[in-house]
Amino acid sequence: MREMTRLLLIAAVMFALAPAASAQQRGVVTGRVTDAGTGSPLVGASVTVSGTALGSLTDQQGEFRITNVPPGPREVTASLFGYGQRRQAVTVAPGGTATANFELQQTALEIGGVVVTATGQEQRTRELGNTVSEIIVDDVALAPVTSMSELIQGRSAGTVVLQSSGTTGGGSRIRIRGANSMSLANNPLILVDGVRVYDAEERLGFEVGGQSPSSLNDLNPEDIESIEILKGPAASALYGTAAANGVIQITTRRGRAGMTDVRAWSEYGILERAVEFPENVLTIGTLEGGSAPTGRCDLIRRALGNEGAAGTVCTGVTEEFRYNPLEAPTSPLRDADRKVLGASVSGGGQDATFYVSGEYEGETGLLPQNDLRRLRMQANASGTVGDNLDVGVNISFLESDIQIPQSDNALFGIFPMGLYGLPTPDNVETNDGFLADPQFAFDWMTFQDLSRFTGSVQSEYRPISWLALNGTVGLDRYAREEVNRLPRNTVYGAFGPPFQDGFIQNFDYDIYNLTANGSATAIFDLTEELVSTTSVGSQYLRETLHRVYAFGSVLTPGVEESLAGATAFHDAFEDNTLNATVSAYAQQRLGWRDRVFLSGALRGDQNSAFGRNLGWVWYPSFSASWVIAEEPFFPQSSALSNLRLRAAWGQSGLRPGPTDALQSFGPVIQPVAATGEASPGIVFDEIGNPDLRPEVVTEWELGFESGFLNDRLGLEFTYFNKTSRDALVSRPLAPSLGASTSRFENLGKVKNSGVEVLLNAQALRTSDLALDFTLSGSTIKNELIELGQDAEGEDLPDIVFGLLGDTQRHREGFPLGAWFHLPITGFSDENGDGLLSPAEVAVDPDTVVFLGNPFPDRELSISSTLSFRDWFRVSALLDYKGGHEIMNFTHMSRCELPNAVCSDMYDLSTPLDVQAANIAWNVYGSMAGYVEAADFVKLREVAITFSLPQSLVQRVGAVSGLNVTLAGRNLATWTDYSGFDPEVSFAGQANFNSGDAGTLPPNKVFTIRVDANF
Repeated sequence: MREMTRLLLIAAVMFALAPAASAQQRGVVTGRVTDAGTGSPLVGASVTVSGTALGSLTDQQGEFRITNVPPGPREVTASLFGYGQRRQAVTVAPGGTATANFELQQTALEIGGVVVTATGQEQRTRELGNTVSEIIVDDVALAPVTSMSELIQGRSAGTVVLQSSGTTGGGSRIRIRGANSMSLANNPLILVDGVRVYDAEERLGFEVGGQSPSSLNDLNPEDIESIEILKGPAASALYGTAAANGVIQITTRRGRAGMTDVRAWSEYGILERAVEFPENVLTIGTLEGGSAPTGRCDLIRRALGNEGAAGTVCTGVTEEFRYNPLEAPTSPLRDADRKVLGASVSGGGQDATFYVSGEYEGETGLLPQNDLRRLRMQANASGTVGDNLDVGVNISFLESDIQIPQSDNALFGIFPMGLYGLPTPDNVETNDGFLADPQFAFDWMTFQDLSRFTGSVQSEYRPISWLALNGTVGLDRYAREEVNRLPRNTVYGAFGPPFQDGFIQNFDYDIYNLTANGSATAIFDLTEELVSTTSVGSQYLRETLHRVYAFGSVLTPGVEESLAGATAFHDAFEDNTLNATVSAYAQQRLGWRDRVFLSGALRGDQNSAFGRNLGWVWYPSFSASWVIAEEPFFPQSSALSNLRLRAAWGQSGLRPGPTDALQSFGPVIQPVAATGEASPGIVFDEIGNPDLRPEVVTEWELGFESGFLNDRLGLEFTYFNKTSRDALVSRPLAPSLGASTSRFENLGKVKNSGVEVLLNAQALRTSDLALDFTLSGSTIKNELIELGQDAEGEDLPDIVFGLLGDTQRHREGFPLGAWFHLPITGFSDENGDGLLSPAEVAVDPDTVVFLGNPFPDRELSISSTLSFRDWFRVSALLDYKGGHEIMNFTHMSRCELPNAVCSDMYDLSTPLDVQAANIAWNVYGSMAGYVEAADFVKLREVAITFSLPQSLVQRVGAVSGLNVTLAGRNLATWTDYSGFDPEVSFAGQANFNSGDAGTLPPNKVFTIRVDANF
């Protein structure tokens, strides 16, 4: 590593001292890039000089200027996402200026753009052997988008985004091409302007029932220019360890040379419940032969007849109770709204540009004690020093305050208590309690306050025309405080310690992510037709986390908001973790006639989480791309107007946890036998694993892009196949070792394979109207191939987990986290009375069976945009997920005896299969009847934007643009799922734990937004 660094420094000095006379002979290429259909300037188009490292982006007028161009004949290329690439030959005279103007044609075939690679250089999409999804934020109506995860949702084939609940501030689970690991996180790596940022999907130390904020949603969609999604190791190999789950690269907004643009936006929205909540029901009847004359009269008791024992047979209903605490006037559910107010200023000249923005966001949730307040600021600046050095600085700041309610499976969650409470008058807390004790809904308080700073400095130095030196240094610093507080004298005190007389819990986090990248890229012509691009580089990543926890109970009156008031049940601990990675990489690319491209790369990583016996880990990759439509032999036809073939293979990794490989000790205080006095000592805590390796994921993909009808219809198809080997499994250890009972070992193997399809269509293009459609979808098969063996060579047993401990498991031959339980083997209404008794339902009591997949194995989204001149635009997004199941714990809990409140337990018209499910659970302990198909279609977004026509803008001197957008989100759901919403998860963004357990469904959101440019 030191030798490589020295070589790079020596090379940089040598090139910097290149003769000045040579620079004086170089020329300039200038020009303008416009839309071929409208003639309007195209901002942000990439213009490059082939065979060199020279390039530029167009400004607000679509103009560009490239300096230091070697004299002679040159080929200049203009590229922009959504447009076809164009090339032009120019001759650059020594010290002269050549002009190249481009008219780019809009296309439905997405191979004309550029992406940023791991080396820091831009690369044209046509050169890649793998697919990359790109989201241009200006093409998205932001009014219905309230978070970063919603910005991604439904816009990338193979990227599944599932919203966990309707809790304000809650997150979403993001899975790209399935789950790779049983034990490690499966969320993608997040990079912002080349800097790795803290990307935890779950970000809450306390148990509030399951919901948790996500770090991804700290990012502001307003400040993002583009998002690139690299879907697997075939694309992310150069990002090394931690990139196997895919990479989301985010580029923030930049200023463009031209007039200063001042933009302001304001948004107001309301949140509404998407469903009506059911009544709680209870029927009372006469019990035959029982000690009490009346009791609960459910369908099971009514069906027993002569089979029932004394006190279990209901001979007739005498009274029925119905009450709906969540729909009643005393319901703690409230009106909810959101407010956004922001502004930005951008602009600059040829030598320097800037972008500065600020935004306030506030949202009130439907549940009490659920609020969000965010203040975001962004400042980006870039400039050119001389003719060969570009420098950029990016700074963002976030101040966030979130209050998170008790809900889902929380013991005292307001929403589940309303769903599960008996409707009888004497059940005060879940019936009249919302009216009798309004403070009840506000006693338990959980806060999360954080400050986040992300900053980076980027540079590109071009000492000579064919060499570029890139460097990035950045820091993501994250300070977070969490407080969980229960005051004195609440109804919870009846449960005794630690609830009695109140308590306070505190978590304090201090997290630093440091990124340092350096690379050198040489681009030159080997022959007139063959271009070589060689890159070498190194990277250093350092992630540190410091956490302090404190707890205290029995609060002193008057000192109930500080741990200083806690007088009993004290507890505290402190964590410090470090994860550091040093890497080196090299890549060689060849381009022949700008239509055939080959690439090979190798990255090596050394990580502090690897076992001490492990050295460097290497990740190779190869790719090929052939734009076959540009070959002379390809038939020229408007029907099949374009075709590119591609293939890629690569490896990347998932690192173990920071301490998984380490041997550690713990403190202990034990009495000495001789004296009986306590004496401190140490014991083994973790035995460690010196051979622990990263999980290595190998992927290959094949695909093509084809254009039809002069590229007005574009089709992209990809098949991928990836295998995770050395998957971490917690392997049991012999108790005789005197340490932990298990440790992580590299034992497992997981496979994901599937297809992805993207179809873009320019259905209508006239001077007045434009109608576009995009269809994207994917299928995936996820399977655990091997779980591993124990020390005696025996196959390891299933890994079992879930809400009640045994509803999900990792089992060989099935999807990760699959639903398993005792099956209902049959039921029959033998006496024909419309009621099932326990004797008429059969359950296998010994063997659990596969019941379904917790994650979708197919997804499809359809989006459409209709524009009329520059007056208005209508857009919509339809989203489908399917092939998966969800455990309806909510219904199971409502139907659980002895306090069942679901109508299915009392209504004589209840279908037999529902009766069988209730009997299987209440009598035989089987939850199989509550696993339901979770396929759904959602109308995710509808937005209508009215714009002030340019003919009127010219008459209003102060305003250069005015847009008003009316939008809605989650407007409709079509599903056969019997619960509230098939998308929810009581466990928030947990790796695999899932299910519907008293979970507030996603809300409908209606917004009005005003954007103005000055």
